[in-house]
Amino acid sequence: MDTIKIKLEKLYSSFDFDSAIKRDPIRFPKRYSHPLDIEVVGIIASFFAYGSIKCFCNFLDRLFSFMGENPADFILNFKPSNLLERLEIKYRFSNIEDIVAFLFILQNLLKNAPSLENYFRNKNSSSIIFKISNFIEKCLEVDLKPIYGRDIKTRGLLHFFPHPNRGSACKRINLYLRWMVRKRDIDFGIWKTIKPIELIIPLDVHIWRISQKLGFTTRNSPNLKSAQEITNFLRKIEPNDPLKYDFVLCHGDINSLI
Repeated sequence: MDTIKIKLEKLYSSFDFDSAIKRDPIRFPKRYSHPLDIEVVGIIASFFAYGSIKCFCNFLDRLFSFMGENPADFILNFKPSNLLERLEIKYRFSNIEDIVAFLFILQNLLKNAPSLENYFRNKNSSSIIFKISNFIEKCLEVDLKPIYGRDIKTRGLLHFFPHPNRGSACKRINLYLRWMVRKRDIDFGIWKTIKPIELIIPLDVHIWRISQKLGFTTRNSPNLKSAQEITNFLRKIEPNDPLKYDFVLCHGDINSLI
C-alpha cells in the first residue's frame, strides 16, 4: 500500500493538469463562471462523454454554440416544439428528440429547484447510491408528452440515466459529481450536499483495466461493485478524498505505476 501511494503521489505531483483539461470534457464547464452555468454545462458535458473523445467534443462544441452565452438561461427558457424544429444535431444512440427530451428534463428539474444539487439531498439516507438513484428517478418522472407526443422513455433517452440498482457503474453521473463536489485540482467544488469522501470513481473500461493492473480490483467487469471496490482501495490511500488520483489515472502515463 505504501509503495503504490508513493507512486501515485509522484504521478499526481508532477502532472500537468492545465494541459490535460484540453483533452477532457471538463473543458466545457471551465468556460463559465456562474455556478448555474457550470452546473448545467457540467451535466450536459459529462452525460454525453462516451464514445470517441473527438466525436463527443465536436458534438458538445456544436450544442453549446447553439445554446449561446448563457446556457442556464437557455435551458430554463427554451420551448420544446421550437427546439425540435431548430436543433439539427444528434449523437450516437440519441436522436434529436432524445436530446431535446434530456434538456427538457433538466428544464423541469431547474424550474422546481434552484439547483440540481437539491435532487441529491435526502434526510433518510447518507448513501451516495441512494442519492444517485433518487436523482435518476426524479429525472424519469418528468412527463415527456411535449417531446414524443406521449409519455415514453426511449432507449436513446434512457442511455443518459443508467440506474445503480441494476448494477451500472454510472460512470458519467459519478464524473459529474466529482466535478461538482471536489474543490481541488480541476474540480469546481460548488456543491456541499455531498462530501468528497462519499464519491465513487467514474469507472469506464480504461480505468477498470488500469485498476486491475494495479491491484485495485479483482473483478472481471466494470460494474458498480468494481467501482466501489476500486474506490474503497483508493480510500485507504486518501481517506477523505478517494478520487484525488482519478484524473491523473485517466490521462497520465501509468507505466511508472506498474
